[in-house]
Amino acid sequence: MSRVLERYFEDARRPLHILLFVAPLVIAYEVGLLLLYPRHPDILLNLAHEGLLRIFSTLGVTIGLGLPGFGLIVVLLLWQILSRDPWRPRWAVPLFMAVESLISAMPLLVAAQLLARVVPAMGGEVDGRIAELDIWSKLVISLGAGLYEELVFRMLLIAVIHTVLVDVGRASHAVGAGVAIAISAAVFTWYHPLAGPDGIISLRRVAFFAIAGVYFGVLFVMRGFGIAVGAHVAYDAIVALWLLE
Repeated sequence: MSRVLERYFEDARRPLHILLFVAPLVIAYEVGLLLLYPRHPDILLNLAHEGLLRIFSTLGVTIGLGLPGFGLIVVLLLWQILSRDPWRPRWAVPLFMAVESLISAMPLLVAAQLLARVVPAMGGEVDGRIAELDIWSKLVISLGAGLYEELVFRMLLIAVIHTVLVDVGRASHAVGAGVAIAISAAVFTWYHPLAGPDGIISLRRVAFFAIAGVYFGVLFVMRGFGIAVGAHVAYDAIVALWLLE
């Protein structure tokens, strides 16, 4: 059993299995945008997705909202090609990645509940526009946040910082990873709206996004991009379902 788990932990970090796990999430997100974006054009896209669209637009590439998703798939395909790993997937791996993602979302859900009890609410805690959306729109937002925030803040930002510190600065892997996670978490926190509609900064939101940024960063470093995306999507989707109550 230990050998089976060890092999799974290795396979879940391989680009081909990450691609097989992430591609259905990208497709579901793009279909959701196609169907729902005309109804909620001002809120359905997250800032990370919009930022990627602006970067592509600056480069003269403007072929629609699906461009970042297409780019993510291309990156994973190139990673698979460059890794020289065999193109023989173990089809059970993406299914187990889904289970691991759900389990990995649980600590963050517990942390959010503890913060709600310990840290006083200051300012609005939930964007009223999101709270009023239907469940399908909320799930589309959850998919987009998991995909593109992990792409920007973990795959890109952590990788760049780690490369500069370790490959250029000759720091150890542990130091490079730790600093990269900390910086990424700080930027991730700043990226989110920290004030409610009344303009008051929510200490609870600041604390939560800082914890979430560190947690997703550790997941990315230890378990790879696929699990970081899956845990992020799972957390946001579960919260979206709870908001229905």
